[in-house]
Amino acid sequence: MRTFMIAATMLLVSVPAMATNAVASFTGGSTFPVFSSDETVGWAFSTAKHIAVTALGWNVTVNSPNGSSSSHQVGIWNSGGTLLGSATVTAGSATDGIWRFTGVSPIVLSAGQYFIGGRDTSADGDAYVTSVSNLTLAAGLTFLGSAVSPNGSGFAFPANINSITTGGRFGPNFQFKAAGAIPEPASWAMLISGFGLVGAVARRRRLAIAA
Repeated sequence: MRTFMIAATMLLVSVPAMATNAVASFTGGSTFPVFSSDETVGWAFSTAKHIAVTALGWNVTVNSPNGSSSSHQVGIWNSGGTLLGSATVTAGSATDGIWRFTGVSPIVLSAGQYFIGGRDTSADGDAYVTSVSNLTLAAGLTFLGSAVSPNGSGFAFPANINSITTGGRFGPNFQFKAAGAIPEPASWAMLISGFGLVGAVARRRRLAIAA
């Protein structure tokens, strides 16, 4: 019976929680046009809880003239400028609303301040949205302002934070799960089914012994 209990518990642990978009929504904003530069644009944020970033993304509502976003290298840095993880979001990446996302090995962030940025060049033909209004981030995240690296720096730490009133450079986004997330209802249903199986096996064993 102990073996079946362990198996049922492992079944619960193995069921992943759904990922959440860091930028839930925004309205308005201006399209920042294509420009002759090569830099990393994005936004600074803080998290009040431990989270695991599972995907990095790029906004595809303001993309190149052919209607398909170019590739963009996107990364997350800590407040000291250390790159914690990155990925290249391509035109073939999966779309979720106005974003394309590429999965990454989980980037675990403890409570604190971070930066997300994506490389934008004159060659990619892409624009991005800035100075948005009614910005809503996922619960537990706080927007700290637009962030950008120096002109011509390429894919680099976007350490320059503009005023919080500038409304971000979107640009990049990410998906995450809460570290040690509470199981979803479907997971609980699977666990209950597993314990039901454990009980059935135990009853059959008792009947076999009694016979």
